[in-house]
Amino acid sequence: MKYNQYAYVETDFNTQVKELINIKFLPSNYQTLSFTDLLKVMSENAIAEVAPDAEDARQAKLTEFAVSSEQTLADFLAQQPEQETATQFYNVALQLLGYHVHYDYDLDDPLKLMKKQALPFLTKFENKDDLIQGFYRLLNTRAKNGQLLIDVMAGKGYFYNRRQLFDSNKFVFLNGKSLPVFATSKVIREVVYVESDLDTNNDGHSDLLQVTIFRPFESQKMPVPALYTASPYFGGIIANEKRNHNVDENLSDATEWTNPQYVPSNQVTAKKPTGTNSPANQAIENAVGKSSYGLNEYMLARGFASVFAGAIGTRGSDGLRITGAPEETESAKEIIEWLHGDRIAYTDRSRKHETTAFWCNGNIGMTGRSYLGTLQIAIATTGVAGLKTVVSEAAISSWYDYYREHGLVIAPEDCQGEDLDLLAETCQSNLWDAGDYLKIKPKYDAMQKDLLTKSDRTTGQYSDFWEKRNYRHQTDGIKCSWISVHGLNDWNVKPKNVYKIWQKVKNLPIKQHLFLHQGPHYNMNNLVSIDFTDLMNLWFVHELLEIDNHAYEQWPTVMIQDNLEADNWHEEADWSNDLGQKTVYYPTDDSELQKDGNGKQHLSFTDLGGKEFKKAKITESDWQYKFICGDEKWAKPSLRFTTDEFIHPVTIAGRPQVKVRVSSSLNKGQLSVALVELGDRKRLTPTPKFIMPGGQELGFRFGQDTLQEFQPDKLTHAKLITKAHMNLQNYADLKRPAAIKPGEFYDLTFMLQPTYYRIPVGSKLCLIIYSTDQGMTKRPLEETTYTIDLAGTEINFSQK
Repeated sequence: MKYNQYAYVETDFNTQVKELINIKFLPSNYQTLSFTDLLKVMSENAIAEVAPDAEDARQAKLTEFAVSSEQTLADFLAQQPEQETATQFYNVALQLLGYHVHYDYDLDDPLKLMKKQALPFLTKFENKDDLIQGFYRLLNTRAKNGQLLIDVMAGKGYFYNRRQLFDSNKFVFLNGKSLPVFATSKVIREVVYVESDLDTNNDGHSDLLQVTIFRPFESQKMPVPALYTASPYFGGIIANEKRNHNVDENLSDATEWTNPQYVPSNQVTAKKPTGTNSPANQAIENAVGKSSYGLNEYMLARGFASVFAGAIGTRGSDGLRITGAPEETESAKEIIEWLHGDRIAYTDRSRKHETTAFWCNGNIGMTGRSYLGTLQIAIATTGVAGLKTVVSEAAISSWYDYYREHGLVIAPEDCQGEDLDLLAETCQSNLWDAGDYLKIKPKYDAMQKDLLTKSDRTTGQYSDFWEKRNYRHQTDGIKCSWISVHGLNDWNVKPKNVYKIWQKVKNLPIKQHLFLHQGPHYNMNNLVSIDFTDLMNLWFVHELLEIDNHAYEQWPTVMIQDNLEADNWHEEADWSNDLGQKTVYYPTDDSELQKDGNGKQHLSFTDLGGKEFKKAKITESDWQYKFICGDEKWAKPSLRFTTDEFIHPVTIAGRPQVKVRVSSSLNKGQLSVALVELGDRKRLTPTPKFIMPGGQELGFRFGQDTLQEFQPDKLTHAKLITKAHMNLQNYADLKRPAAIKPGEFYDLTFMLQPTYYRIPVGSKLCLIIYSTDQGMTKRPLEETTYTIDLAGTEINFSQK
């Protein structure tokens, strides 16, 4: 597995020397030292667990390292060498990086492993300059646990043991990244209450919003940036597994559709800040919650405050959790306004003592996945002052695209029957406090009914209600830099969400990047194949500390992880249908999928809804795998069209489009289409495997994380590439239904979820046309026969 390293900044020799002296690794008098003495002191410094003044212990440690199969490092130094070979240097280097002789590599050929792992190396060490360059690159090389060696050293106490040598209120950098020199044992953990302009529970008072802060002790005397995670889950979640809506029901006639209007909550005028930003009236309430995001913890040890707030409706805050509504955006944005000095907060709920974010330098970045990433998109569209960058992972850009699709009620993966009202229930954690419960419960019940009614689970149609929850229509307001991260196999927040906002963001006058990994609804922190955490360190230093560290030129605009080889990242300028040539496939009468000629036949299948699925009592994921593999029982209510085996690899990029001419035996219907790769082979694991659990120290005795990666697993027969669903009654307009007649043909044209998928030699491509998707659509109780006119049916996509 390659340890790709995109965050390494090419640095000239003079800068390398200055940085190594600055971190106390290279002696300032290095020019007076011999080659042997310089090699000795830098080797000893790399053994971070030993204090720099414990010279006997440092020398004794040198005997634990070998430069060859015959000689230890201590014995080698005793010979007073004036140079060394690359083999000798990298034998020791690999040991410092956490690799083990015999088990991981052979002392006779360390460069073999260096090449295999894509670890950088120099070829000669003939003088002191070579030695300095070699150690500089080594400190910035990823160790076996995935971290840079300098971070491994920090976790062992390198900076702690030298704390008296560093200024107590100062950032320290190496290769453009902030180092963990901050006193993690003294982190300040506090709570404040931001005053909102909202009154979502209509009690005549402005909602107070609880904010939990974890900041370096050093921020008492120096301003630091803030990483803000808007997390509706931070105060806890109300779990009610049995409350999901029933999906085992017949489809309705969508012409019953209504267009509910958005009604805003009451607003009040909150107090304005006085203009002072002094440490007076510091927070008095201790934080009881814990930081819940690894990237924040990592950056906290490097001087970046970590801020969490759930905003309206969450525990410790006032108001109602109105999922996806403008009020939700407004309340989450108001936290940034306080951090930037533009809004009032109080030390407690009495509203008597104001407090400021005196410790914040006014530059705020946002982090978080899923709902937490969604709120980043929402807030960024407001253009709020102080927000400099977002790192939005697995985020919703339109709530309609999360709970609906093309006129149908569609569930997120593993969440059949969930909807906006139930997500609001999950996050309305202030109901846990009895006093709030008494005050809020009646208004909360009314809100729940309103959300259920206006979200319209009956017809699944688009409306003004959903329009207010579509952030893509406000992208012109985005002023901050932008990073999107998404899984190409995310069937919770489906890839359409990131694809469609990317098409907007990429044209804005801001710096933007996109990462697409092979996971489902998952973080990409700490993947073996990419140094994402280091990239984000580089990014935040540039954006929030305003240091020119060349972050903007460091990696390509779009990076996409390969589905066949996890350590292969495709570097692209964009992700769209323009990446390849348009290719059209046609289903034929003999169930083949070909590039030339449509079939002329009408083919039918009868959909049984959820009847057989309920009897079988299998999981939705088990059903899907059996279905795409062509299991006779589950494939019967579908039509399948398959290509010949591919004789060379083909990559499908962007959003495939399907055209289907279809009739239904009823005056309603839902059509699903899946694109599947068929072929027996070992595919990557659905989620990354943990490697060396807890092996990454985020700081000195501060917290741990784990390296992970997708790896080839057991043999499988098929893999879903992409799919989509559509209401037949939206054949003429995806935003407005029309009546249809039984037995009459209608032309449907719709897009599948976007993808970037490499089909290997020997595999086949399969187009499946069906109706009920047991994991996502409603599961009707009545049978429906669908007839497909092959002459009016095709699928096209971009092919590289």
